[in-house]
Amino acid sequence: MRGRIYNNFYTPELWEQVNKENKRIVDDFLAEYKQRKKSKGTIDGYFNDLRIIMIYILKELDNRCVLELNKKDFRGLSLYFTEECGMSPARTNRLKSAINSLLTFCEEDDDYDYEINMAKKVKGIPRERVKDDEDNFFFTFEEFIKVRDILVEKGRLQDACLWSLGFDSAGRRNELFQVEKHGLLDGNKTNIVIGKRGKKFYLVYLDDTKELIRQYLEERGEDDIDSLWIKGTGKNKQPITGDALYDRVCSISKILSEVRGEQCNIFPHTMRHSRLECLAQGTDTRLLDKNGKPQKYPLEQVQVFAHHSDVSTTQGYLKDHSSELIDEMFGFGK
Repeated sequence: MRGRIYNNFYTPELWEQVNKENKRIVDDFLAEYKQRKKSKGTIDGYFNDLRIIMIYILKELDNRCVLELNKKDFRGLSLYFTEECGMSPARTNRLKSAINSLLTFCEEDDDYDYEINMAKKVKGIPRERVKDDEDNFFFTFEEFIKVRDILVEKGRLQDACLWSLGFDSAGRRNELFQVEKHGLLDGNKTNIVIGKRGKKFYLVYLDDTKELIRQYLEERGEDDIDSLWIKGTGKNKQPITGDALYDRVCSISKILSEVRGEQCNIFPHTMRHSRLECLAQGTDTRLLDKNGKPQKYPLEQVQVFAHHSDVSTTQGYLKDHSSELIDEMFGFGK
């Protein structure tokens, strides 16, 4: 089925007409996956699926840059492939998985001024649902604590620090990668890091995360490496790469899957989404208001914390709670 769909949709002539920026993004994405040592079959599958999507954008969406597409455009994409092309729900969801993965790459990569993966906002086709890597890009505060406790129990203190600091600060991968060990126990702020569009700021963390950092640095011992993140022991210690940091976060997916009781995959940006949602909904029991209840922060404060220039960007990071608010207004579901 995959081959028939591809052969019926793709031609070299159409691919030649595809937006050059879209081609460049596809090339960057595939190069990243090659560097992560993904199999040739996986990379070829992504390439074929993404060519189908880019040709769809050429034919149906005026050949716009994929980073300019909105939720409505991606909803139309799913409907087109199921209703116009007769694709199965499973096949359509695989295409959705491919575009989700590409846009998550752009969301996390500093070379792209792209904040919100709009394809994530569109649900997959429900029949014969095939989960993709982006389905579970929120986790709860309770899950955060449980996963951290398990990492500590397993003796993975550095990973526990990464998980805890990444969540507390809502830092992007590149921002977390810049964290140095010096001064981390003096307060609740890291060294200044450089974020997207050249913004400079501290990453912040709470006292329990600082205690984890203290334990990790004590276990790590003395060395002349500035980075908080290393590999090896003794004389073989080395700072890790940004890709290795990414892989460490992804490796925690297995523990979160065990805690949740179902397979799920997380990425560095998962921590950012989940932290902002946690602050907006007031679910962090370490941050209490004057009445001793978890502090719920207004959207404007969450925006400042996230270093977003536009509040609509912050809103795009959060879950849609409109149905719950309406139910609460009229007392439904009580």
